[in-house]
Amino acid sequence: MTKNRTTTIGVASLLLAAGALGATGLPAAADSGTGEARTATGTSNAQEARAFCSGPGVGIYRDSGHRTYKGRFTSIDTESLRDKKARAYAEDIVKGDKVQVQRSIKPFKMKNHVQHPSTKYIKEKKGGYKSCSKKANWFDANVRDWMVTKTVKLQIGGNKSYAVRSCVFPVSGGKGCTKWFVDHK
Repeated sequence: MTKNRTTTIGVASLLLAAGALGATGLPAAADSGTGEARTATGTSNAQEARAFCSGPGVGIYRDSGHRTYKGRFTSIDTESLRDKKARAYAEDIVKGDKVQVQRSIKPFKMKNHVQHPSTKYIKEKKGGYKSCSKKANWFDANVRDWMVTKTVKLQIGGNKSYAVRSCVFPVSGGKGCTKWFVDHK
C-alpha cells in the first residue's frame, strides 16, 4: 500500500511541476488576439488559437526573411526538408518582448519564385491573417537571449502555400515585421 501512495504522490508532483512550468510561460503561447470569447462554433478563441499553433516545431529550419527592429533580430524560419511548417524566431530580446508568426488565412498557389505579397493584399484577398505568439520571460531574455514560437502550417496539398512572416514587439512599444513570404515550388 505504501508503494502505491509513493507512486501516486510522485505522479501528482510531476503533474504539479509541469503545470507550474506552463504557468511561467516557458512554452510558446498561442495568441488569439481577443481573449476567451466564444465563437459561433462554440469553441473559445484561445482553443482556436491553440489549434492554429501546432507544436514545438522540431525539424531543420532555414531563415526565409529577417529584420532588425529596435535592436531586436527576428526571422521567419521555414522547414527545410518537408516544407510543412513555419515559425518566428527572435534574439537580442528583453523580458516582455513578444515575437509572433503571422500566417494568411487563405493559401497562395506556389510559383517558380518566392512571392512577397503586401499586407493590404493579404487582408483584402486572402481573408486576413492569424498569429501565434511567444512572450519573453526572464529565462528567455537573460539566459538564452532568444525565443521561438510554436509552428504554423506552411504548405498544404495541391501545390499551395500560406503567406507567413515574423513580427517582433519590443516591450518599449512598436512593431517590426519581416516581408511576407510565400514558398515556391
